[in-house]
Amino acid sequence: MTIEAPPTDPEAGLPASPRAPAPAPAARFRRRAPERREIALTLGLVLLLNIPGGFLQLANLRWGLLATQTLFIAAPVFLAIRLFYLDARAVLPLRWPGPAFLAGAALGIAGLNHFLNYALLWQDRFLPLPGLWQVLFEDLAAYDGPADLVLLLLLVGVVPAVCEELLFRGFVHAGLLLEFESAPKAILVGALVFAGFHLNPWRLSVLLVIGLYLGFLAQRSASLVPAMLAHALNNVLSISLAELPEAWRNPLVQSPWSHAGAAACVVAAALLLRPPAWRPEIRML
Repeated sequence: MTIEAPPTDPEAGLPASPRAPAPAPAARFRRRAPERREIALTLGLVLLLNIPGGFLQLANLRWGLLATQTLFIAAPVFLAIRLFYLDARAVLPLRWPGPAFLAGAALGIAGLNHFLNYALLWQDRFLPLPGLWQVLFEDLAAYDGPADLVLLLLLVGVVPAVCEELLFRGFVHAGLLLEFESAPKAILVGALVFAGFHLNPWRLSVLLVIGLYLGFLAQRSASLVPAMLAHALNNVLSISLAELPEAWRNPLVQSPWSHAGAAACVVAAALLLRPPAWRPEIRML
């Protein structure tokens, strides 16, 4: 009976290790953006889910809005990312853009919010908001005491801003960039989808302008954080303005000094949000 010597590694001169099992096939590569069909399916699902969301809001306006935003707007985005095998970090970028950019985003939306509210005063003279919509907004903005005001600003101001930015400036914008290969086209179409999604033709132009600004912030910063901040601040400013007495609200919206302050905010935002200056490359020899 002969005993065979174990095989050796010709380079190291040592016995070779037993044959290892074949490695598992590499995981599928995660895509960085959804395709047109996937955007359409996700938006269709969101619109369909907002039907039961509307009934929840009829039962309880605030908590129904919270459920609608989280379960029927944000949740389908994460479901689509998983089902369509997308890279969540690419579709929903949340990097920190720096305090200067965030300050510019906040100043820009503050000035823009003022001028849009002023434009709405003129629009309501010729195309007033229907009474049903007016009552809905008044009920949504009503509160009872400081603690309830904080809850109102959180549920109506911050939560919708975060959830809607995940959908529109995150999922939809990433897909539109892939579809058009053009940032301006993606921002414009995304703003149109955002404005139409709210199903309010009396505020379509205002929503379109806000959508364009939020799309610009997301594209310039490569992050959803500035758009979320600006969106939330716009909601909070609008709610706060609606709750002011008319004697205070009119000067804030129509006075020359308020126009000057808003213009100063826009100019400051333009300076803070401008692209970095080009610098020639210096090579060290």
